[in-house]
Amino acid sequence: MSTHGESLFWNKLLLLLISNKKGFIFFNCFNYNEARQLSHCQRKFRMELVDKKGIHFNLNKNASVEYFRNTIFRKNVDSRGKINSLNLSCCNDLIVGLTDVSALDNVRSVDLSHCDGLKDVSFLCNVHSLILSDCSRLTDVSALGNVHSLVLSSCSRLEDVSALGNVHSLDLCSCRRLTDVSALGNVHSLHLYRCSRLKDVSALGTVHTLVLSSCGVTDVSALGNVHSLDLSYCNGFADASALGNVHTLNLSYCSGLTDVSALSTVHTLNLSGCSRLIDVSALGTVHNLNLSYCIGLTDVSALGTVHTLNLRGCKGLTDVSALGNVHSLKLTGWKGLTDFSALGNVHSLDLSDCDGLTDVAVFGNVHTLNLSYCSGLTDVSALGTVHTLNLRCCSGLTDVSALGNVH
Repeated sequence: MSTHGESLFWNKLLLLLISNKKGFIFFNCFNYNEARQLSHCQRKFRMELVDKKGIHFNLNKNASVEYFRNTIFRKNVDSRGKINSLNLSCCNDLIVGLTDVSALDNVRSVDLSHCDGLKDVSFLCNVHSLILSDCSRLTDVSALGNVHSLVLSSCSRLEDVSALGNVHSLDLCSCRRLTDVSALGNVHSLHLYRCSRLKDVSALGTVHTLVLSSCGVTDVSALGNVHSLDLSYCNGFADASALGNVHTLNLSYCSGLTDVSALSTVHTLNLSGCSRLIDVSALGTVHNLNLSYCIGLTDVSALGTVHTLNLRGCKGLTDVSALGNVHSLKLTGWKGLTDFSALGNVHSLDLSDCDGLTDVAVFGNVHTLNLSYCSGLTDVSALGTVHTLNLRCCSGLTDVSALGNVH
């Protein structure tokens, strides 16, 4: 490691002890990803202390990793209650020194991500918030059932999560050996993105926030009472009829989806990239609707009462006359559409990259208007009352003198 690199490294390796009226109560070791390279080296180590009066003490020592583990770390850990947050991600060489530190029971937040050598995590059982992502040798998490927030993403050998049913927030993304999540029905927030072997989610109907994106799920009938549900890129299911009570639903790029008639009561619905979707007539009561890149759509006449509507890249549409009462409307990238005259009362309107747009006289009452990359525009004199206006890269414009009052 170069001298410059060493300097940058040890600037990151800054320990802070911050005090309140009762004395030092906060300990934070900032991330130092290169610690593994320094296990046999001695480097200059800076430690900054802030006492109760706010006086700073700067200490310099020739500190090796062994010195940090055996002297500084233990000195500030051995008395219970001194640590609030500890980040030792990527610090394999220091993990051995952690396992015999009893005071770590009271640490509120610990990050040991990317610690490939970590196998035994039983000493972390009382931590409030724990990050163990990319700990590739971790197989036994049975001791972590009382952790409040637990991140185990990309723990590639993890198979058994049956002990984690009482965890409040649980991230198991990319734990690709997982097949059984039947014990996790009481978890509040559960992330299972890219758990590709996962098929059965029938036990997860009472989870509040559930991410199943890119999973092999085929039957979602048990998930109708989930508050926020992400099934994006789940190509194995086609029946969404049970999901009408979900508040926030992401079904983007679910290529098998054709029937969304049961989803009229969903508050926020993302159907982006559902290329086989044709009929959206039932969705006029959805509050926030994303239909971007639904290339099969030809009729949106029923969507005039939607509050926020995204139709970006819907190349099959030719008529938007019914959308004049939509509050926020995105029509980005439409090449063939030329008639936007019905949209003058839309509050926030995005028509960026619409080559066919030439006449903008009707948009004087729009509050927020994006016309960037509309190369056909030459006259914007009618837009002086628009509040927020984006005309970036409108190459045909030469006169913007009427826009002096636009923000």
